[in-house]
Amino acid sequence: MKLTFAALAGALLVAVGLTADVPPGTGAKRTVTFQDGANGYAGTVDIEIWAVSPNTCLEGNPNASSDADNDGGESQILMRFENIIGDKPGQIPPKSAIHSAKMVVSAFDPGDTVHLHRMLVPWKRTATWTSLVAGVTADGLEASKQKDSFTFGKISASSSDIPFEVTDTVQAWANGTPNYGWVFINTGGNGWDFYTSEFEDVKQRPKLVVEFTPPKK
Repeated sequence: MKLTFAALAGALLVAVGLTADVPPGTGAKRTVTFQDGANGYAGTVDIEIWAVSPNTCLEGNPNASSDADNDGGESQILMRFENIIGDKPGQIPPKSAIHSAKMVVSAFDPGDTVHLHRMLVPWKRTATWTSLVAGVTADGLEASKQKDSFTFGKISASSSDIPFEVTDTVQAWANGTPNYGWVFINTGGNGWDFYTSEFEDVKQRPKLVVEFTPPKK
């Protein structure tokens, strides 16, 4: 098991994961960034589900909140980057060795510690609190019990780019595990907000940055 610690903009990011045993590729390292509106990519799906409005689809909002007590009910954020693994230009070839993967969001409101868990079941961009059966539980069935990453403490009140270490999860996807994205779960009642892929400023939309080596042909 490995522990990775990184500090950025007043927030401490801690990632906990199992190191994947993957033979390294033989090509040169490459870096690819997936961000809606940049380089033709349009595969980010990010939604907020909310217990107070359990049957309302909150997809399409320019920002989202992860909060254990959002005006009387929990809210969670689900996010995935589609079509990142494949043999087309701009994709990560299957069986690549993933050296680094960070999912970065632009947060604008201070909040409590947020845990990032890999989703284990498929979900639609029209999902609601009700359709996901009272939200998502990190129980090893709906989402992984083990955290991919988490923020520790409050971020600064001004806009801050917050990176989440997700190398092991992206390696699993490159190895063939289905990509269902992640869920952000807040540990307290102080909401943690960031801009979504619908935000007008492309540079502040969520992005996934991956450094990899393609497999040997």
